[in-house]
Amino acid sequence: MGKPRAAEPHPNVGANWRPSTPYRLVVVEWEDSQRPQPPWIWLDEYALPDAVRCLSVGFLVAETSEALALAPNLGDMDRQRAQACGIIRIPTSAVRRMADL
Repeated sequence: MGKPRAAEPHPNVGANWRPSTPYRLVVVEWEDSQRPQPPWIWLDEYALPDAVRCLSVGFLVAETSEALALAPNLGDMDRQRAQACGIIRIPTSAVRRMADL
């Protein structure tokens, strides 16, 4: 038995390929809130939990002074009306940094 062979790269995969879309592909680092704690708790026993640092990657499909929206999936980009699935809204106040990919 020999060593397993490394998989051949797919012929359509290229390091320099970029999708043809009017939307920027970005990574966003943002701070999320903690979910509410369901049980009753004595306030003198409560400890403030740490915030959660998140990374999200997607196409920047909307941006205002209040929030931005990332879509990880785009469809029908070659048609009159494009589609998106899985859009996440991130408040601008929660964004720590953003970079183009």
